[in-house]
Amino acid sequence: MAHEVESMTYAGETPWHRLGTAATDPRDIDKCIADAGLDWDVDMVPVYGEGASGGYVGIDGHRAVRRTSDGKYLGVVGERYTPLQNRVAFAWFKPWVDSGAATIECAGALRGGRRVWVLARLAVDPVSIRPGDDVRRYILLSHSHDGTMCVRAGFSDIRVVCANTLRMAHGFGASRLLRLKHTAGVRAALADVRDVMDTAHAEFSATLDQY
Repeated sequence: MAHEVESMTYAGETPWHRLGTAATDPRDIDKCIADAGLDWDVDMVPVYGEGASGGYVGIDGHRAVRRTSDGKYLGVVGERYTPLQNRVAFAWFKPWVDSGAATIECAGALRGGRRVWVLARLAVDPVSIRPGDDVRRYILLSHSHDGTMCVRAGFSDIRVVCANTLRMAHGFGASRLLRLKHTAGVRAALADVRDVMDTAHAEFSATLDQY
């Protein structure tokens, strides 16, 4: 299915595919995690292969990403890969949500949990390009649990509610989304991203002339 949605929550308008759960409170991070079906973690486990003389041997340099809630394997990654837990992804939005600068708009898992996104809506009036053509401002964080996508974070003008709209957000004006590798420093790097969001916001505003 084009939407590829496993679970999600949303505030405001119901998504076109009519999947997911309406957010209990888009200003409460913990409730949004539960509503989105993202209240689970992943862990890293060794990868084994059949040995030449029988039995199984560990495969050096690779580990499997496993969802702890149901034991589902989401992918095989390199030894330097560091998972970004769902709760950490949501916590990145906490300063904006707690200050009233934003509320959670949509969040969920795609491709059986392999990809995750969180989208917050900024508490500012939409910009009207022309009558009936309004552009809203969002903050997006997306990444994968299978090693196929880096962490992307920044401003977006696209309301992400499915796989197609996530691809649009990544492809359209993608330079506004900063890219971070899944390494041990990813949490610190995400904290640094907040320090440059004002610059990204200015770039976002400048693109309005292009519309």
